[in-house]
Amino acid sequence: MHCWFRRLLLALFAASALLSTAAAQAAAPVVATPAAAPAQAVSDDPKVVLERGKTLFGQDKYHEALDAFGQVLADPRATVERPEAAYWSVLAYLGVGDQSSAAAAIDAFLAAYPSNPRIPDLLYQRGRILFARGDYEGALRVFAAFAESAPRSDLIPSALYWSGECLYALGRLDEADRAFAAVVEKYPSSVKVEAATYRRSLIGLEYRERELLKLLTWSHEEALRAVEDFRRREKAYDQSIALYQKQIADSKRGATTDQEKTLADLRAQVADLGSKLATAEAQLTSAQNELAALKTAQPTQGASATAPAPIAPQATGLETDARTQALAAKERALSLLDFYLEQLAKGGGK
Repeated sequence: MHCWFRRLLLALFAASALLSTAAAQAAAPVVATPAAAPAQAVSDDPKVVLERGKTLFGQDKYHEALDAFGQVLADPRATVERPEAAYWSVLAYLGVGDQSSAAAAIDAFLAAYPSNPRIPDLLYQRGRILFARGDYEGALRVFAAFAESAPRSDLIPSALYWSGECLYALGRLDEADRAFAAVVEKYPSSVKVEAATYRRSLIGLEYRERELLKLLTWSHEEALRAVEDFRRREKAYDQSIALYQKQIADSKRGATTDQEKTLADLRAQVADLGSKLATAEAQLTSAQNELAALKTAQPTQGASATAPAPIAPQATGLETDARTQALAAKERALSLLDFYLEQLAKGGGK
């Protein structure tokens, strides 16, 4: 049960006790104390009790003020003073920090007095309570209802400021900045101007912080992408270089193999030509020996002797041609051999 209702019950009990005491005094013999009765009546007057509660509230004596307001609420005569006592009870609950009881008292007031002129002020207080509880969306709705119900209220700058605080807490910085700017520009004499200006500076700093964070994030991501791209290109270059080196090595090995094969063929040709040349030289030497023997035998045989003179010169001519061809072929083969040996020497130097 809320403290407000407990105090209300206590006030009802106190009022019943006072009524019982008054009835007993009326039944008893009247004592000649004429001044005492009027003083008691004045002290119990709901209007007086209400004013005393306001005075206590102004002195920050919220608990004593609550007792006075509870007494007014419990007094059946306080038909006019009861709404005002209920309103000041809300403020007294807020003064002692009892927001739950204050919220319950506001709900009771709104239900009991829906057309009372104090409703806008209580809506403002309700928005403050919701903000303190962290219900920023609910507080925004209540502050909007307050501004709609009392557009000329002195609390409009404060409601606008607290709406900005709700927006700031929700991270809606653009809207919060507009709310604080409206406080500064439209209500320059408001007590919330300095706080709104400070909040705007904080929003500016937060904007810069966000931009710097974005820039750092972007720079970091760009650096990572650059490093990754560099590594990818480096890997591709390494693979290309390895492929080129392999191709060069393969081409060198292929060229060397072809040159060695060509050189071996030339050497075989030279050896074959040399063999043929040796055969031709042997045949030539044999023919020359036969020719010399025939020349030696001609004087002794006389003119009538029949000799194969025409055959020898013909054979000698053939052997001479074969030897000449063999020498020419051998020379060509040796020239090719020298050329390929030179090319191999240059390739090995490279």
